Amino acid sequence: MDYHIDLSTLAKEEIRDLPGYVRAQARQLINELAKNPRPPRAKELRGKPNIYRIWLAGRWRIAYEIDDAARLIRILRVRSKEQIDYASIEAEE
Repeated sequence: MDYHIDLSTLAKEEIRDLPGYVRAQARQLINELAKNPRPPRAKELRGKPNIYRIWLAGRWRIAYEIDDAARLIRILRVRSKEQIDYASIEAEE
């Protein structure tokens, strides 16, 4: 059974602002997360349980939260490596 994907408002805006080829890769990767939320290349953030990051097109990162009980993945941020601040990423209530 696949996970449901929920995009935060910030993530929606950030995806919309990505270059076209990266936007297409982001959508594909997010859809793949619904089937496998913990692929080998995803890393759980230190000190932030159930929040992961995954590389996108070499320069961008997708930060997301996994809620196994609800079978839900919340996409929190999609930003370039230089702009993402993992310390400020919090799980959504």
